[in-house]
Amino acid sequence: MTNTTNEVIAHILKDDSRSKNERVEELLKMREDARALQRAATESPMGGDTPDTSGLREIDRALERLGQDDPAEAEENSAATL
Repeated sequence: MTNTTNEVIAHILKDDSRSKNERVEELLKMREDARALQRAATESPMGGDTPDTSGLREIDRALERLGQDDPAEAEENSAATL
């Protein structure tokens, strides 16, 4: 998943036809999806996704490049954590 994730992230970051806010929103949606997969993996004995393979690290780095505050830190302060 990470190779595909990296390609999608690169496309989003280079897409000058969308505003910064639109690109951030797209990355945040990707992050939500990656977190959902990660949660499902922790609940299933067959799950194999880790933070490295789910793309979360790459998504967080892309958000930081766009000036977004650390989403991982904000998420840890929310009630819906792993």
